[in-house]
Amino acid sequence: MKKMISKLLGSILLVAMVLHANDGIGQARTDGSVDVVDNNVVYELPKTYELMHIAMALTDTSIVTKSGYNLYHEIIDTSSVYFKEVMQHFGAFKTHPLVSALNESFKKSAGNYTNNLFKAYNTSFENGNIKNTKKMPWIYSVVYKQLGVSKKHVNDFAKISAFEAFYEKHRNYYQQMLTTVKNTADVNNQQVWLEQNFPTKYKQYHIVVSPLMYGTHFMLKFKYKGDRQSLMYVSEPKTDTTFTATINTARYIGTVMTEIDHGYVNPVSDKYKKDLKKLMGDENRSRWTGGSFSNSYKNGYKVFNEYMTHAVYLLYTMGKLSASEQQTLERVKISSMIKARKFIKFDDFYTHVKQLYLQKQTNETIADLYPKVLDWCNNENSK
Repeated sequence: MKKMISKLLGSILLVAMVLHANDGIGQARTDGSVDVVDNNVVYELPKTYELMHIAMALTDTSIVTKSGYNLYHEIIDTSSVYFKEVMQHFGAFKTHPLVSALNESFKKSAGNYTNNLFKAYNTSFENGNIKNTKKMPWIYSVVYKQLGVSKKHVNDFAKISAFEAFYEKHRNYYQQMLTTVKNTADVNNQQVWLEQNFPTKYKQYHIVVSPLMYGTHFMLKFKYKGDRQSLMYVSEPKTDTTFTATINTARYIGTVMTEIDHGYVNPVSDKYKKDLKKLMGDENRSRWTGGSFSNSYKNGYKVFNEYMTHAVYLLYTMGKLSASEQQTLERVKISSMIKARKFIKFDDFYTHVKQLYLQKQTNETIADLYPKVLDWCNNENSK
């Protein structure tokens, strides 16, 4: 019964995200959380969101998902000085009821990782206590009451661990991190280019960052008073010394953009959803995916969107990088998509999309190329 209720609530949530949002969305937090505002983009690190990440950093490191990967090492970056400081300050609270509840929640479903972060984002501190806010559609309070851990546990953890003092101690670090994210991701320019190539328009972006977040990123989108809002949850930039500073910047743009452009790619894909489910799913699935990671994209529609969002990102960087830098970036991205993520035809897919993009008419957009892309996918399935 509980599983049935969860599925029902999830369906309600998807509808609510598209139709309604509360009056608080887009407004600044009043609990002292750190943010950086850049035109219509808000880069932020809400207190309650970071509190949940810290509690997650104390969870069982051995939980394995149904897809076969270690959840902890997928979601928590353990490599930084900040992580060590978190463990020094909060390590004594690994047996707290909040951490125990998260462990049980993760064992039931890896998806509860995002459920609890969403719930945390939709709360704030008020006179030392955690209260619900209006940062997301109202239905979230209903859904996460079922899917998230108890707010009572969160509130108690915050108090006995002196979380707010820890947050204040690291305020300058958080501020610098968000400024780096803003300067590196440059979301305003991404938005301009995407809205030249897709029909969807957004009023505001929220880029939500935690220094503890590792490899898992995700987004939500919904409407507020008729205007589209988009929330993206990402990690901070990481430097790989094997690449130049320009390539490292371009790679981080990809971290953010491959979440942002789902908000543009997916609405166009919706027009072809039935065809896409067949083209990259069902009996054709093994032609396009080949491993536990890519198989977590449950149908051909989701597989196609993942192919397309990463291809669109590489089309964007073509206008930002030199030819040699673009070749390096393409090689790295293609290798990652095929070898690590097991989207096994990404090289051929991107090569074809790139060709169509370079040959398109002046007044054509990427959205206009969809029928030709789908024709190519169909031909590949016939080989």
